[in-house]
Amino acid sequence: MRILYITRDRSGRSLRKRLHRWSVGFLDGQDGFFEAALHEAGRVQRMSYAEAMALPAKRSAAFDAVVINAKSGWPWQRDPGEAAAALRRFPQPVSLFLGHAQPDAMPPDSLVTPFKVVFKREPFADLDRYGLGQSNAAKIVPTHLANPMVSHSYRLAWRNRTRPLRRYAWQVPDEHDVFFIGTVSETRCTERVAAWQAVLGADVKSIGGLLPAKGFEPHVPPDLLGRPIPRSDYLKVMMSSRINLALEGIGPFTFRHLEQFWAGAFTLSTPNIRPLRLRAPLVDGQDYVAFDDPDDMMDKIRWYLNHPEERAEIARNGRAAYERLYDVPAHAREIRAALSA
Repeated sequence: MRILYITRDRSGRSLRKRLHRWSVGFLDGQDGFFEAALHEAGRVQRMSYAEAMALPAKRSAAFDAVVINAKSGWPWQRDPGEAAAALRRFPQPVSLFLGHAQPDAMPPDSLVTPFKVVFKREPFADLDRYGLGQSNAAKIVPTHLANPMVSHSYRLAWRNRTRPLRRYAWQVPDEHDVFFIGTVSETRCTERVAAWQAVLGADVKSIGGLLPAKGFEPHVPPDLLGRPIPRSDYLKVMMSSRINLALEGIGPFTFRHLEQFWAGAFTLSTPNIRPLRLRAPLVDGQDYVAFDDPDDMMDKIRWYLNHPEERAEIARNGRAAYERLYDVPAHAREIRAALSA
């Protein structure tokens, strides 16, 4: 299957960085999992939105399928009429990749109609929440965020395989009770501030803190601030913490979730990942633990600090769930089946 993939707009990157990524086929952090699977699903040619729109009709017709990244510059939010017209220039089925962090991000029903498949990052399990017609809702195929702890390549498929770690977090001696570090900004502030205030107000050994986005410093209490942690130290701290918090960011499912499941670290999460439909299920109380509010979070922190065996079992289950969820070859088969149906 020959697939034209209209990529995310990365024109702001330096030429040096773009050439380096092209030479080794490295894929972007957020979209890397989906893109690695897409490249294994068929023979993919990558193009920018401008390049794809300028393709002669004969070259456009040479592909069996077209997949367009919703962040490519396709103007679905700015000008729906222009967006619909852009899709009509392709004679073959066109599918959409929605890599937005927010589970409610979805074009209107009229713009979903022309697509064959909608590959949606962490969609709601209840598809009625999108307000789509039944046939359009049935087009949604779940995909998800990429794990920044692993690298993906469309040239080197071996990089896209999940491999065992030398040691998992449940095997590492504990040094800290609770760990969280993350950015706060206008779109990811309230829950993170409330959670970290509760942790610092309790008698637990915590490490980490909040990192305000540029210009957002006045909105964060000074005692909640942390310092950036180098990647190698970040992993050590995560692995040696009894409880790792995964707090909602721009969307409910974050890099932290995947990093912690990958590492075999016990994950205590904000509750908004419960309504999501992932490629493979994550079960609250089995693979991770969710809390409803800061008081519930502190109750669960105290309970799991005093129950190490239960904590280790959930951490092991989380890693096993990660191996089912983060399976590039399996997702490639799902993508190919959806595009070929």
